[in-house]
Amino acid sequence: MKSPLRLGISGLGHMGKLHLQKARQLPEVEVVAVYDPDPSVQAALAEQSLPVMPSYEALLDASEAVIIASPTAHHFQQAATALRARRHILIEKPIVTSASQLEELSRLWEEAGVVALAGHVERFNPAFQALLPYQHEFLHYTFERVAPWTPRGSDASVVLDLAIHDIDLFWALTGASIADMRAVGYRTRTLSSDTLQVWIDLVDGRSASFLVSRDAPFRRRRIMARGPDLWAECDLVERSCTMWRKNESSFTPMNLSTSSFDPLTAELEHFLHCIHTGEASSLSLEHVQGVMFWVWRVEALAAQRLAFTP
Repeated sequence: MKSPLRLGISGLGHMGKLHLQKARQLPEVEVVAVYDPDPSVQAALAEQSLPVMPSYEALLDASEAVIIASPTAHHFQQAATALRARRHILIEKPIVTSASQLEELSRLWEEAGVVALAGHVERFNPAFQALLPYQHEFLHYTFERVAPWTPRGSDASVVLDLAIHDIDLFWALTGASIADMRAVGYRTRTLSSDTLQVWIDLVDGRSASFLVSRDAPFRRRRIMARGPDLWAECDLVERSCTMWRKNESSFTPMNLSTSSFDPLTAELEHFLHCIHTGEASSLSLEHVQGVMFWVWRVEALAAQRLAFTP
């Protein structure tokens, strides 16, 4: 019987704690090391009899694979150190803050010969998975991702905090080249965008619009997709998807079922599968370069057209 994979988790904030919870439920994983530089977090972890490491380097020494869920500013250094040590890594989004950092990580990844994935968990949402097989039938997408204000994640713009999820989903659905992109940011809580509108037109004629806000009175994460003969609405919160097929002048609902699996668990299982089999992933550093360039371009455009909303 194969021994469980020795896993370390760096950064035990909101996402790190979720990763820890899911990883401890999988028999093929043993969480052998956790690390967070905050002394109060270290004390809380120690009270739970978790294997708290005194440094990130100690975490690497104990682990075969690492989940990097630390603040974004630390992603590059921690990922680079892990790759030099030839550890498999799963990096929470956004993986890095610049194109030069991504290029350097890609170089180190090629030299290390390990698995290096980006943590775009919405790819594993059952509603999105139900939509994916029909991607070639849709011409236009509308993405909505709005939520009430919370300080968590506010150290980054709403582009890197929230919009990155839906831009990544549009990339996964199309992967085509951009013909035109427009973005407007609205500042209400922070010094960067808190609400964002984006329009992307692709060279093949497909397009998408995005509404993103972290200062809304309600919570919604939705995809609407439209094609000549097919419409769809996906609720990413409820993890449900409804489709309608056009028959002459009317629409007929399609019988569509979605799985009940947990997206974060599915993401971790995908990470483990790639480690054990060597199978390529659409979330590897190589494959997420395109979406990161889209994200940085949106952020630059939103910064240029940033309005203050009192």
